[in-house]
Parts: sequence; structure tokens; C-alpha cells
Amino acid sequence: MSSEIYYFSGTGNSLHIAKELQERIPETIYKPIVNLLNQDDLKTTGEIVGFIFPIHLAMAPYPIKIFLRSLT
Repeated sequence: MSSEIYYFSGTGNSLHIAKELQERIPETIYKPIVNLLNQDDLKTTGEIVGFIFPIHLAMAPYPIKIFLRSLT
């Protein structure tokens, strides 16, 4: 079963968590959300998809909202 983890990290904490999960979950890859924001048609290929990001003022950061709206 393939898994994809999309992460958004400013200080490196979320990246660290994504790497840890990749090591512990077989067939997992992690992708930085920042590198994917300019793409128009985003598609996932994993059977399981996860998102890791910090919470800012009790909500998801703005780049996460943009990313999730463009993901199919």
C-alpha cells in the first residue's frame, strides 16, 4: 500500500515529522507543499494521503488552504 505525505514546514519541525513517518511506514514518500503550489493540476497517487503542517492562530496556514483547493 503506497502512502504520500505532503508537508509544509518553516522551522523544520514538520519536515522532521514527515521524515520520521517515512521511516516507519513502508512505501511512503514525502513531498514539500511549497514546491507544488504553482502547479495547476495536482493529483495524488498514494492509496493513503497525509498532511503535516503547523497550526497558525488555530487554523491552517494560507499556503495549505491554496494547496488543498487545487488537489484532486
